[in-house]
Amino acid sequence: MGTGVEQDIWERKYHLALERMERDERDFRDLEEGLRRLAVRLTALARGQGTDVDRLLDRLNEALRDSPNPAVLDALLDSLTEAVAGLDRLPPAVNDDAPVATLVATEALADAPVDDDMVVSLRADIARLQDLLAAVSARLGDMTRYLAAELDHGDAAEGSRQLDATVREEMKALGESTLAATDLGTLQAEVNSRLSLIDSHFREYREREDARMAAYRDRAERMRDRVAELETQTTSLQDSLRREHVLAVTDPLTGLPNRLAYERHMEGIEQDVRNTGRAVCVAAFDIDHFKTINDSFGHAAGDAVLRIVGQTFTRELPEDAFVARYGGEEFVVVFGGASPEQARLKAEGLCAMVARLAFHASGKPVTVTMSGGITQFGPDDTPARAFDRADRALYAAKRLGRNRCELA
Repeated sequence: MGTGVEQDIWERKYHLALERMERDERDFRDLEEGLRRLAVRLTALARGQGTDVDRLLDRLNEALRDSPNPAVLDALLDSLTEAVAGLDRLPPAVNDDAPVATLVATEALADAPVDDDMVVSLRADIARLQDLLAAVSARLGDMTRYLAAELDHGDAAEGSRQLDATVREEMKALGESTLAATDLGTLQAEVNSRLSLIDSHFREYREREDARMAAYRDRAERMRDRVAELETQTTSLQDSLRREHVLAVTDPLTGLPNRLAYERHMEGIEQDVRNTGRAVCVAAFDIDHFKTINDSFGHAAGDAVLRIVGQTFTRELPEDAFVARYGGEEFVVVFGGASPEQARLKAEGLCAMVARLAFHASGKPVTVTMSGGITQFGPDDTPARAFDRADRALYAAKRLGRNRCELA
């Protein structure tokens, strides 16, 4: 996959995750608003227990209306808890300058028993509200971190959409149950229940994704192994094909290129001469009296003669010359960049070199000579016509006494 396509995919995933987090944030705000309204209701129910308590409840109401800071709320709730606890200890304050009727009323209030159950219940409600708010904040934080991790992992789009729909449904139900709650205990139970369900959905989703990714990694690993195996097989096949190609164009006895290699070489020569007009000559060589050598000393001796002559060609020819075993005891040489006279001189040098070879068979010296015919490859030539002329010149050399070269 190209870099541009991968970037588009990551951008789409990023925008989907961002939209999901924004929707969840709105849902969390709705939940927060419901909790705030419930807290305001609780403060209204708690009024009338004491001046300090009422003053702290007023401050708490103001803080709840003004997008509360968690640190400020914690401090107010701690102060409110201490004030409620002080109701058991502090007698009501009396003003000596107050009217008699007021003093009598105040003394009557002081003598009236304080509703211990109400104080204990209010204190417990405040503590439970603190615990609930802390739990909601912690669990919503875990969900936010999970959504960020989901973006980093690049989870499957379909699974993400399913999770998004499920969470939105649960958050909607949580908001509705928050508004419908009539007491803190009911609210706490509903919030914990819904958040537990959301947590469960997240865990199930992560388990499915982990299993999917594990299966994907397993398939990818098997695929890598298979690709490596195929690469090894391909390399082996290429090596085998190269070896087969070499064998197909190589004479196994002499190690020289064979007739097929010569014909392919001449295809390139034909095109080159037509395009550039470069001087090229073709020379055909044939070992003299080769049948006599085979008949007198055996085919093994004949094979040895072919190998020695082939080695002589390889050793003595210039690098720009091409030599091949054409068939039987016949060889062909292509002289690149040589005029007919230059090619004839080189061919005669090869014949002289072969005649000086010290060859022995069955303990006896054997004289080995060869004859050659040379022709120039013209712009209008074909490889077949050029070789035919060289071959006719070769047999002319044989008719003229062998161990010599003739031009065509």
